[in-house]
Amino acid sequence: MSRAFRFTSRTKARKRAADVVFEADQRGMGRDSEVLRDLLRQRRVITAAETPLPEYSIQIIEGVANNLRRIDDLIAARAKVSGLDRIAAVDLAVMRVAVWEMLENSEDVSPIIAIDEAISIVKSLSTDAAPSFVNAVLDAIRKDLEAPAWTRREASVVQDEPALDSEDEPALGLEDEGEEPTEERDDAEEAPLSPELAEPGEEGPADELSDEELAELDELLDEY
Repeated sequence: MSRAFRFTSRTKARKRAADVVFEADQRGMGRDSEVLRDLLRQRRVITAAETPLPEYSIQIIEGVANNLRRIDDLIAARAKVSGLDRIAAVDLAVMRVAVWEMLENSEDVSPIIAIDEAISIVKSLSTDAAPSFVNAVLDAIRKDLEAPAWTRREASVVQDEPALDSEDEPALGLEDEGEEPTEERDDAEEAPLSPELAEPGEEGPADELSDEELAELDELLDEY
């Protein structure tokens, strides 16, 4: 991602800021941004031995102090090391500056420029392996920051499956409800036939007998 590069006044301001961040780290800053703020107050005092910090250096240092935890979390997530102490202190200081620019100053400095500047600085200060490492970490952070917010959710968050609509829910049978299945009945077979529908020779349900018919039946019974 790097390109032919010349050290501009902005580049020098970034390098001065990285120097102060590096020194604060050597003083045991860790995640305590107050160490960096105290050092910035000291560096803002103009002495004969030091040139004053450029305004952009001061802006960067204050920004890194205000966003230190978030910056370090982003670096730790993409550096793929067991801890920030595993990263060379110079590389870490330069990346902290670049991540602040991507987080808080992207309207003034594009993320690509911030990464290129960081690579150029570590080329002059760090090891031969530093530029590729810094480039990989910062480019991964750039992609994270440019992605839509919904894609940056923790992978451990598991979404509940949507409930089925009533139309989609399978109908429960008696077995599903815990009831004993019953034998199907053919009501047409068991229902008695009406006299009109009975086949010849078949009897329908008996009608009530009249008094005369009962008397005749009694006489027949008496003969037997």
